[in-house]
Amino acid sequence: MHRLAGRLVRLAILVSAALALPGAPASAGPASDLIAKLNAVFLGVMQNAKTLGYEGRYKTLEPALADAYDFPEMMRVSTGRHWRDLTDDQKKQAIAAFEDYSVATYAARFDGFGGERFEVLGEETAPGGNLRVNNQIVPTSGAPIRIDYLLRQDAGQWRIIDVYLKSSVSELAVRRAEFTDILSKSGFDGLMADLKTKVAKLRTEGAAAAN
Repeated sequence: MHRLAGRLVRLAILVSAALALPGAPASAGPASDLIAKLNAVFLGVMQNAKTLGYEGRYKTLEPALADAYDFPEMMRVSTGRHWRDLTDDQKKQAIAAFEDYSVATYAARFDGFGGERFEVLGEETAPGGNLRVNNQIVPTSGAPIRIDYLLRQDAGQWRIIDVYLKSSVSELAVRRAEFTDILSKSGFDGLMADLKTKVAKLRTEGAAAAN
């Protein structure tokens, strides 16, 4: 298990390094505005975490994340070569399950407020006409935590297609390693069951944290 975890992290670092090579600085615009708007939602949820409870946080975050993230593209990449083998109905189910899991993760994660603030640091051009928006969480003490975003433009709107934790580890690369492994071993039903189990665990933990 530890060896598998180590391989996933190494793969994430290698893929993120390939995808996120720094480009030329770009002036702030709609992509940075999107991240600033998302940060404001995150901050509001954190500040009102106990009042909202897990379910309230989920309901508040769901529309914000649906607007900011390109979940269909992220799920397509996360399933790798298996995507083309899925039926249209399975693809819809997979996207919905991935969105549910993503929202549940944020709802469980943002369960309190300790005076943190968010800062958008600027933009960089990225391969494929994409943009990387550099961003960080600044705690009341200690070093800032970088959480950067890769965005692509779809129908005139910038949307997130990857998140870089600590400015280096691609969350999408980790998901791809995890999801393709499950699909290879357990198929589509196995992946859906795994995501459903993860969401149920996040809901239980999130509800317990509110008490």
